[in-house]
Amino acid sequence: MATALASAQDNHPHYEASDCPEIALWMASAELGAIRCGLLHVREDRAAGGGSAMLRLFVLRLAAQNERGNAPIVYLAGGPGGAASAALEGLLSSALRSEHEIILIDQRGAGLSQPALNCPEIDAGASENPLAACRARLLAAGIDLAAYNTSNSAQDINELLIALDLPTANIYGISYGARLALTMARDFPQRLGAMILDGVSPPQAQLLTEQAVNGNRAFERLFADCAADPACRQAYPNLRASFNQVIDRLNQAPAEIAHLRSGEATWMDGEIWVNYLFDLLYDTSLLAWLPAMIRAHAAGDYGFAPPEMASLAKPESALQLPDFALQYDADSEGLYYSIICAEAVPFESAEGLLAAGARLPPRTAAALSNAALQLLADCELWGLPAAAASHKRPVISAIPTLLFSGAYDPVSPPAWAVAAAQGLETSWRFVLPDTGHGALGNSDCADTIALEFLRQPTQEPASDCLEALRPPVFRSQ
Repeated sequence: MATALASAQDNHPHYEASDCPEIALWMASAELGAIRCGLLHVREDRAAGGGSAMLRLFVLRLAAQNERGNAPIVYLAGGPGGAASAALEGLLSSALRSEHEIILIDQRGAGLSQPALNCPEIDAGASENPLAACRARLLAAGIDLAAYNTSNSAQDINELLIALDLPTANIYGISYGARLALTMARDFPQRLGAMILDGVSPPQAQLLTEQAVNGNRAFERLFADCAADPACRQAYPNLRASFNQVIDRLNQAPAEIAHLRSGEATWMDGEIWVNYLFDLLYDTSLLAWLPAMIRAHAAGDYGFAPPEMASLAKPESALQLPDFALQYDADSEGLYYSIICAEAVPFESAEGLLAAGARLPPRTAAALSNAALQLLADCELWGLPAAAASHKRPVISAIPTLLFSGAYDPVSPPAWAVAAAQGLETSWRFVLPDTGHGALGNSDCADTIALEFLRQPTQEPASDCLEALRPPVFRSQ
């Protein structure tokens, strides 16, 4: 009878505690006693019933520093395709953890969940068409790519809360994780006490069409803030001209440029360099150095590396990571394409994308629009049907919600938080003037506001700390 019961459980959603993998123990080495790990077993395709494979979703529970009986916080990573488990080190020191347990779940297809939809073919660039090679391998393994979507992930989280016997939980979603949180609010509102959306990407957003527009907005913010800062204006009197000079110079003669984060040299032309700067705007810790980097590159100094940032500018090989850490892949390309190609691309067009870019400075529009156009082509190859049109509808919810935006965020602009908040009956929205993609953990002010919000979600949190915030204090060598 015990064997029969165990077999029946194996075929239904359930949670089981498990040993923490080496990578999790390594990331939590400073506080090993704070973590517990487990696996949530769910159907790949719930509609297929017993004929569908069972997935094993990795779950990590991070204990509160001061246990007060508060509802836990479920952390949802961005991407799509990002691994929540990769945020463990940062969340160990999160202000939110002072009063709440934080539960991390690697979404189906991502991180330490199995199967993982990673594409080592893309990382290695070993084949002529690595995306096609990855797709063929995943299909040959019997993976149903269409089952890896936002609605199914929301159901997974609901089943996790049921399995852990948690009647309610709070949700903290960043970027795509905010969109997943909003899907939870739409499909399982009874499970949520409050939501924190950081770097908000609502379902109605036009991800590809607005990519160049949003990136250009962040560039313009950088130029304007530098011009308004007397020290920056004196050091870099025409930052926009320097920006254009780099693009033109590299388009004429591509060069090896040291990456500001890794220090590793990469060949770049002007288009690649614009997208490189776009990516750097995500990182709040780098914002203060961007005018100096642009000016250095305009002068042909492609090895620019501020001495104060030496700890960031180290190649991965110099970090002496253990083998299991080097093998850990925190970005699932297959999950990214499965979601974007079904839930975003079918609702946009090359014509709309190019029309939006036509209103922008030509250099910026060309670089960022071409990256989005490539995604349209990639999705033709990935070959998934479009999600239901209802997926794009704005979410209407009464769940108390806190929304953060970074003024420099190049991919999830403050306007998207405005759009999301229109359907959220009880919500408060804040823009951080010195922040990139993601405010929590990058801003003490945001952390303070978030904690107060969670204590009394139905009341507007005090935001006095915002009055003291200014744009980044730009640095020069």
